[in-house]
Amino acid sequence: MKKEDFKRSNLLPIFVLAILLMIIYNALNSLGKITSAIGGFLIVISPLLYGVLFAYFLYIPHQAMEKLIKKVKIAFISKHARGVTTVLIFLILLVLVSFILSVVLPVVFTSIVDLANSIPGYLSTILKFFDDLPEDSILVEFDVAGTIKNSSGDMLGTIVNPSGIEQVARGIVSFAGEIFKLIMGLVISLYLLMDRARISEFFKRLNNAVFKREVRRNRMIKYLSQINKVLFTFIASKGLDSIINLVVATVLLLVFKIPYALLLGLIAGLFNFIPYLGSIISAIIISIIALITTDLTTSIPVMIGLLIFNQLDGNYIEPRIMKSSLKISPVLVIIAVVIGGAYFGIIGMFLAVPVAVILKQLLNEYIASTEIEKVSVDVPDEAQGDVALGVVVSEVMDEVVDVSDNVDGDAAGSDN
Repeated sequence: MKKEDFKRSNLLPIFVLAILLMIIYNALNSLGKITSAIGGFLIVISPLLYGVLFAYFLYIPHQAMEKLIKKVKIAFISKHARGVTTVLIFLILLVLVSFILSVVLPVVFTSIVDLANSIPGYLSTILKFFDDLPEDSILVEFDVAGTIKNSSGDMLGTIVNPSGIEQVARGIVSFAGEIFKLIMGLVISLYLLMDRARISEFFKRLNNAVFKREVRRNRMIKYLSQINKVLFTFIASKGLDSIINLVVATVLLLVFKIPYALLLGLIAGLFNFIPYLGSIISAIIISIIALITTDLTTSIPVMIGLLIFNQLDGNYIEPRIMKSSLKISPVLVIIAVVIGGAYFGIIGMFLAVPVAVILKQLLNEYIASTEIEKVSVDVPDEAQGDVALGVVVSEVMDEVVDVSDNVDGDAAGSDN
């Protein structure tokens, strides 16, 4: 190699590295604009996102009802089982949404208004408790009462002044807009469920058109199947577990006659969508409100009941529902939730875990494929056929295991 060629070969990686560093630097400087643009795009397509979420959640009851309707002996109904199922689920959802709008939401709004009106009285009770503490108390040394006074004064001032009232009005309008988006999402989810075969066929054709090589087509189908499995498992499982949390928390609060039971139960159900941190935050909120609205003899059993249920839910109920299919470290879950919440708010906290699981699976798949390619390169030519045969046999055995699992699952379902 000539000296000039050697210098060029050394300068090329440095030049590429410099360009990459410039791109990364500009991307970090524009990170706020990028995240705001992504957030704005997510807001625009939020009805579609809600539709996808509802479709994942409704898939199991939709499929079960469709199987039952196919067994009906009326030819027209059995032939159009999917359409009939969609119409029936739409009617059920219509009744459910009407019940929520006419019964549940008024109770929740009344609880919110009563709680807001009672905040000054509760704050006075809390401040009196701190004023009665001995002077050598650690709470007095940290000036907890002063902190509560300052923060509560700022909060009440925000609510009372005209700009605060305007913010409350905007919040009400925004909430009404979200309700409309949720209803639109329900309608979209029904169309997705009814036309899921056509949608799947479209993406298969698109995959065949984009990727000409069969290996790449199969790999993309495998990736998409993994993503679909993760999203379905997480959304459907979390939705069912959140309903359980809502019901249990509401019943527990009603038994001990805690005010605003339905509102606090709704908080428990909604916050449960945030992995790990959500149940802790909701338990703290419920415990504080129970403590300031009742006495210790009533609030302490509620705290103990919430603690027991959270442990039972985290260690038994939720793992049973998800069937341990989302294998991810708790540390990675917390990091993903914090990052998702920092950049994309509540939606980011909710979607952080499935996104982290998908990225983890894709990285593992890439590493595994790279290792296989490395083995095939390192093996001598005369042994290449044995390596390829071993890989094929391994893949076939995986497929046999998957098929046998599906057959066992179908058999168990038919037995039930």
